[in-house]
Amino acid sequence: MTQYGKSHIYRPINGPEGTALNRISIGFVLGIVISAGALLLFGGPLQRGLGGPLQAGPLPGRDDGLPIGTGKDFSDGLGIYYLNDGKYNYLYWKKKLFTPGAGADPNDIAEAGKAAIPVKKGVRFFTYGLDISRWEAVPPYVMAFCVIREMQSIEGIHPIRIKPVDRGELIYELLLPPVIDTLGPGTALWTINYQYSCQDGWVFKFE
Repeated sequence: MTQYGKSHIYRPINGPEGTALNRISIGFVLGIVISAGALLLFGGPLQRGLGGPLQAGPLPGRDDGLPIGTGKDFSDGLGIYYLNDGKYNYLYWKKKLFTPGAGADPNDIAEAGKAAIPVKKGVRFFTYGLDISRWEAVPPYVMAFCVIREMQSIEGIHPIRIKPVDRGELIYELLLPPVIDTLGPGTALWTINYQYSCQDGWVFKFE
């Protein structure tokens, strides 16, 4: 280290004062190195659990406790997916359930029943790439959940709550209403629809 003297000439500091300054400087540098290492190990993109290996940290804009679905999982493009048995599946064609202004048509319900998608309890639904925050309707009255009982009557409309998962990739989870917990294999069919209506929808049944 050097000291700026009165003659404006730099000269080295010797003696106890220089030794003390050297120790302070070394301690300061070591503190920076240790802090940087701790940030890399515990606060950066990688995180270490207690006694466990390094793991990927939470993604920016993603809420905790939700599945780590990314654009790679939603490989069929923008739309609505269901997560069943660990796999994301794209929803294509909806089925007609009844004509507005008329009662439920048994033939339409029968056709919908034939096309019902078998899923396991705990199935989850997601939208990918759809900016629901810009839709005209206000959640939860954006999407509908309906129940088809005994292949004759349609029960609903039950609203579907919507929870952001990743705001950057526009991934939302569709939270089904509590009535889903009362349904089981063989008890009823049920549908979801991206409009607040039971007129049509994607039809499901529990395995």
